[in-house]
Amino acid sequence: MAAKRSHSARAGATNGGRRLVVVAAFDVVNFTALVEADEERVLAAWRELRAEIDPLIAAGGGRIFKALGDGLLVEFTSPVEATRTSLIVQEAVARTAAGQDAATRLELRCAIHMGEVTVEGTDLLGDGINIVSRLQAHAPVGGVLVSAAVMDLISGRLSQPIEELGPLALRNMSRPVHAYAVGPKAPGAREGAREGARGGTIDSFQRRRPSIAVLPFVDQTEDDQGKDGGASWFSDGLVEEIIAALACLPELIVISRSSVLRYRGQVHDPERVRRELAVRYMLTGSVRRDGGRVRLSAELCDCETGTAIWSDRFAGAAADLFQLQDELSARVVTTIAPQVQESELRRVLKKHPESLDAYESVLRGLDLLYRVEDDPWEKALPLFERAMGLDPSYAAAYALAATCHGERFYEGTSPDPTADHLEAERLSRLALAYDRFDPLALSLCGHIRSWLFHDYDHAIELFDRALAANPSAAIAWLRSSATFCYIGETREAKRRVEIGLRLSPYDAHVFFSYGLAGLAAYARGDWLEAANWGAKSMALNPRFVGNLRFLAASLAASGQLKEAHEVGRALLRVNPTFSARKFAAGHAFKDAEQRRLFGDHLVLAGLPE
Repeated sequence: MAAKRSHSARAGATNGGRRLVVVAAFDVVNFTALVEADEERVLAAWRELRAEIDPLIAAGGGRIFKALGDGLLVEFTSPVEATRTSLIVQEAVARTAAGQDAATRLELRCAIHMGEVTVEGTDLLGDGINIVSRLQAHAPVGGVLVSAAVMDLISGRLSQPIEELGPLALRNMSRPVHAYAVGPKAPGAREGAREGARGGTIDSFQRRRPSIAVLPFVDQTEDDQGKDGGASWFSDGLVEEIIAALACLPELIVISRSSVLRYRGQVHDPERVRRELAVRYMLTGSVRRDGGRVRLSAELCDCETGTAIWSDRFAGAAADLFQLQDELSARVVTTIAPQVQESELRRVLKKHPESLDAYESVLRGLDLLYRVEDDPWEKALPLFERAMGLDPSYAAAYALAATCHGERFYEGTSPDPTADHLEAERLSRLALAYDRFDPLALSLCGHIRSWLFHDYDHAIELFDRALAANPSAAIAWLRSSATFCYIGETREAKRRVEIGLRLSPYDAHVFFSYGLAGLAAYARGDWLEAANWGAKSMALNPRFVGNLRFLAASLAASGQLKEAHEVGRALLRVNPTFSARKFAAGHAFKDAEQRRLFGDHLVLAGLPE
């Protein structure tokens, strides 16, 4: 009934009115030649196929407003439903075609576009219809193609292979239309993705993400009302805060609070928790209020081995209990996330690379990034590519692969700079198409847009989306600080890098964070502080070129020429072809004078012009 009401409401629109609609265009492949060869049987096959697919379209909320001899134009109100229904229709057509001979086998192309149209009775006319009608000619046989307008609204909401086709020139139209192939018939879809489309989408990240249960903390406060009466509200609130904060991390599956309440007052057995909640880790703890102080102890346990992998104690003044609750939960979360990742990495490193799934491949690739050795990009990139092959909609894998290509290009170590530059662009756009809400992918792609392509406005938009998805995403705060350096907003850059360091003090790549702090100090002209941060970064990773450049420049700018020359020599050992003026001229600093000054400082550090 709902579908019928929506159909009639759309059909009854005022003639000549304008509205925004989603339109799917279906067209039978090679229909004219098939009809010419055997008109009667082919037309009968088309009528039978219509009897099968028309109900599928209606069930998906579609209204067929124009039935052509060899195709259909269908109106939808939702781009997600339009895409999902079109994929279902194509699956039904493929099943039917499998039982037909070549003379009557019908296959469809489908394209979907969203745009404004003119309403004429039950018909829709205008530029939007012209675009979708011409777009379907570019769709893969048996597949679905969508315009960028549709992709912006479905990305991250459908787990299907996606292949970016780029801007397509449409017949008799002056402007190209950016398009994507979606589903198992996308040109780049792997066999595994096709299996996923038929029997439930393959999502190895969802399947393999580490899971954690935060069990009720024991309240040890001596209280007139007893432990369960007066004081437990504080421990319960603390656990709720920790669960909410951990749930923002896309790399963790967090069991809901309602599922763990039954463990209150019990001895926490790791094997039982693992069996009943299907989790890999559990966090337990206790809270004690004593006078004006609150003490918290917490322990992270691997439920599979039954061993504690981390424990710590926290304390604070009880003057403002709610503020203290927030502070304690934040400190636990910023410690837990890297501990879980480190534990997962230890687990992965024990496995043979051939046995890694998508999530584990990404973990191992992350471990290789920025390593203190030659060509970390060459070693990490195949692992991210493997993850993309195993899980073709894994946004973070695409973003990390794009980062590898971008770093090779930026460092001047690329065997083919043009190809790396193009691949960084392609993969970063695909990452955003697959998941518009993954903080890691958004942050990496934002950094790429800014640092590699100098697209600052788009970069800031991506960082804003990352922080909206997870306000505690340290990577978003840290990487966005670089963009604010580039555009000259150095106070904001400093604020962001400080927040990022506070949120992720135990990051395995903290040398990268120190390098960003050095960049922020250099950009605002605080050469001594920049050199101090750069020295801290170099002590942890003496081959991190991104830091060595600014450390050399900062030392030279602050008059420490001997030290600057030493760092310059270290930089040239890693990147022998480095050219100070060329690099500075192409740097992401928006201000030309800032780029010129950067080049002067690099030359002053003894680096070749």
